[in-house]
Amino acid sequence: MKKLIQFFAIIGLLPFALFTSCEKIEKADKVFLHGKIYTVNEQQKWAEAVAIKDNKIVFVGNDKEIENYINSATEVVDLGGKMMLPGFVSGHDHLISSNWMKAGVELFDAKSKEDYLQMIKEYADSHPEEPIVFGYGWNKDTYGGWPTAKELDKAVPDRPAMIFDFTIHDMWFNTKGLEAGGVTKDSPDTVPGMSYWRRNPDGSPQGVGVEIIWLEAYIKAGAWNPAKMMKESQEVLYNKSASTGMTTVINQGLITPNLMNFERYKKDMVYSFEMLDSLDKIGELKIRTFQNYVYKNSDFDVDEFVADALKLKEKYNSDRLRLHGIKIHPEGNWNSNTSLMLENFSNIDSKGVSGVGQDKLMEIHLKSNRNGLDVHTHVDGTATTRYTIDAIEASIKEGNTAARNVLQHYFWTHPDDHQRVLDMKIPVNTTPLFGSDWQGQATDAYKFMGKHRTENYYMRYTELPVHEGHNLSISADVPSSPVNLVDPLFSVEGAVTLQDPQNENSKPFPTTKTPMQVEQAIKAVTIYPAWQARMEDKIGSIEVGKYADFVILEENVFEAGLRDIADIKVHATIMDGKYTYQKENDGNLTNTGSKHKVFLPKELGCCEHGHPEHLHNH
Repeated sequence: MKKLIQFFAIIGLLPFALFTSCEKIEKADKVFLHGKIYTVNEQQKWAEAVAIKDNKIVFVGNDKEIENYINSATEVVDLGGKMMLPGFVSGHDHLISSNWMKAGVELFDAKSKEDYLQMIKEYADSHPEEPIVFGYGWNKDTYGGWPTAKELDKAVPDRPAMIFDFTIHDMWFNTKGLEAGGVTKDSPDTVPGMSYWRRNPDGSPQGVGVEIIWLEAYIKAGAWNPAKMMKESQEVLYNKSASTGMTTVINQGLITPNLMNFERYKKDMVYSFEMLDSLDKIGELKIRTFQNYVYKNSDFDVDEFVADALKLKEKYNSDRLRLHGIKIHPEGNWNSNTSLMLENFSNIDSKGVSGVGQDKLMEIHLKSNRNGLDVHTHVDGTATTRYTIDAIEASIKEGNTAARNVLQHYFWTHPDDHQRVLDMKIPVNTTPLFGSDWQGQATDAYKFMGKHRTENYYMRYTELPVHEGHNLSISADVPSSPVNLVDPLFSVEGAVTLQDPQNENSKPFPTTKTPMQVEQAIKAVTIYPAWQARMEDKIGSIEVGKYADFVILEENVFEAGLRDIADIKVHATIMDGKYTYQKENDGNLTNTGSKHKVFLPKELGCCEHGHPEHLHNH
């Protein structure tokens, strides 16, 4: 009799048990199913379906299991076999205010001096209403040497002209542009040999300002309008980046003409955060933004600089908008002989110059790390790379072991220092395009650095992912890359081919390097830069508990040809569970109905046996 009572007691509890077991699963706001979902999670690399509640992922698995998360209020999105990845994360771009450097005529297609001047003249003639003629993209090698103001006068004789080179570090003026900017033979060079005016024998300016010495002239000429240009720039760059699948950026420094004036630069930083915060508060910030404070002028007091960064971090420190750390920009570019090398350049009797010396690099790392700020350093020349590694090592020995200091660019690295990077697992970011034969980089490498260094020191980033625990991110570095190349898949193709994706005749370079694997390159635009942003537990992979940041692609990256990856179209981008980009006339991603019918569950969400009742017609 006792056993019979127990039996009926158990039977009596069954409906309640079945009911509560069904109700334990929280229904999702939105589910995606029938997809090829690459999660970047080593414990579960692939899935068919994902469920989200509010802005978080609540399920990752197969199409059958996702049924448990659907009720009448759930939006069901049929991926139709499309590929989903975590939202792309950029470890190095300048998206907030840099589009002002891309005004006017684009010159990348020019093949000679005559082409440059003709393209500029045609633009100026067709835009008579513009008080200053802007442009960008000239290359002194293609031009046949450094351009001059007198030559630019032939194209624009009637008003100022200011034309950026392809790196956005150097600017070419015509005579009226120099006059408007107040540039004369008495104008001092900021850092002789690195940031300077190219001059005639009598000391008068020839027409080119090297390594951003032109900033004050740009402002004095009336070219800078921050309220208008920063707002427009942010809107253009964030919309463009969202359309490429980007959901997060480490903005490696606010780039404005006030970069070398601390008081004015502080105001620009405050303005940029206020602008982004206002967008965030109304739900229109399309990209998570973690911004670094740029240290470029060695006259800036380090203590004051760090203190100001900490004030901004205290005010802006969310998972969508944050002052992240410090960016040191100590030098220029190797292919203008304005980076600091351990040995002489091959083309001149000089080792180059640094604007932020070895001692200052050490001071900034130690003081920043002590205060919980990571340091990201532009390392272009071999000496700068070594001194930065020294500073990182000293900070670790001091006890700042939680710091995540990152080497940015990693162009030229002595083999001994490369081994130190491997040994200490120092994280790196680079731009694959800059190491390819784009804009004559391959030719310049041999010319400026010689065969031995080109084959043994240059762009060794591809070797890093094969070493366990090493962290490498890749990105475009807009505006040094043209804005239209901000697409993370463009960088992925560059890393797995060592070629320029936009040039079908590009040859792999450097020839001594092994390209990255596709899986490695995908991690370099997702989980690795997420780690560099201290967000690896919240973004960078598709896992339960992380934010609902996704990109949906038209094609599977792993099935595309290596030279076709950059051409894969983005179908949609989702950040924090909301669409930030959708391809026009998509028609292929379907909500409830169409390819995927959802028969909603019965009254209590369970069938008569206590199991979810979702039947699918394909």
